[in-house]
Amino acid sequence: MSDAKRQELTSLMLAFQPACVLGAACELDLFTAILRRAAPPTVPELAAELKLDVRGLDALATALVSLDLLTKSDAATFAVADGCARWLDSQSPETIVPLIRHQASCLRGWSQLAYAVKSGVPAPTISSVSGPLADNRSFILAMHSIGSRLAGPLVAKMKAAGLLDFTRFLDLGGASGTYSLEFLAQNPTAQGVILDLPIAIQEAKKRLAGTDAARRLELVEGDFYVDEYPTDVDFVWISAIIHQHDDAATAEMFRKTWRALRPGGRVAVRDIYVDSDRRGPLGAALFGVNMLAQTATGKVYSVAEVVKSLEEAGFRDARLAIPADDMTAVVVAEK
Repeated sequence: MSDAKRQELTSLMLAFQPACVLGAACELDLFTAILRRAAPPTVPELAAELKLDVRGLDALATALVSLDLLTKSDAATFAVADGCARWLDSQSPETIVPLIRHQASCLRGWSQLAYAVKSGVPAPTISSVSGPLADNRSFILAMHSIGSRLAGPLVAKMKAAGLLDFTRFLDLGGASGTYSLEFLAQNPTAQGVILDLPIAIQEAKKRLAGTDAARRLELVEGDFYVDEYPTDVDFVWISAIIHQHDDAATAEMFRKTWRALRPGGRVAVRDIYVDSDRRGPLGAALFGVNMLAQTATGKVYSVAEVVKSLEEAGFRDARLAIPADDMTAVVVAEK
């Protein structure tokens, strides 16, 4: 083994350390606390405010300075580095703090990957310092953070491909309405319904409050694993869901979708797809590992597998309508 390859492997293994530093800072909401103070704090001042151990915060703050996420003055006070505030302030409209918190939760699962490979199920869950309910909310908000950057361009591609000719859509597990809002914006005459768990519907109500979209969107609390889906829809959006399930659960989801749709209606399945020979692409392969580390039965599907499952559920003309190597690939089929 060459020295260069040895260094490459060592660096690859040490890559978790900066991620853990950033994740811990966001779980503790450290950046927001600094930004909300009238004057830059010292470590003891900030530790007292946040009820943290002084030694622990000093080590974390030193690492954050070294990563250029905080700055430290000669008076030993700390400030958020230039260009970071809009992303690392949890109260900012552009915040990615929930996304980082969710990735920190994923990291805890990934750290026990050997356990998952050996047993076939994730290691026992370890929640963040904020608890399981806060972790669930971070997941919902993280999906909005990701989706808000993807939704507009992807829905525009769907419109160009003639996939937005619906009158009433169902956003299955639509969370806080990220994609629903884009469907309404790019199909001004459409109406829709979101079906999701109560915690997600509450986030949707907050996001939609006082908007025109609230009039056009019905919000339904339910469990799409258990309940039948709202009917009288001509489009069902299954967005980044099937990778959480095995073949049997996905097949049942497609059958329930078929029952919910009007004749002539369409289903669209957004996800990340692995090649049929399961050699890549890398993003899909790593996402498959994430499903192993985080779920009991989840997997990454190939397009061929999804097409076959849709056809077995009764759909016709199943095909890859929007190709992509990331989570913006879309398979569609008609009833």
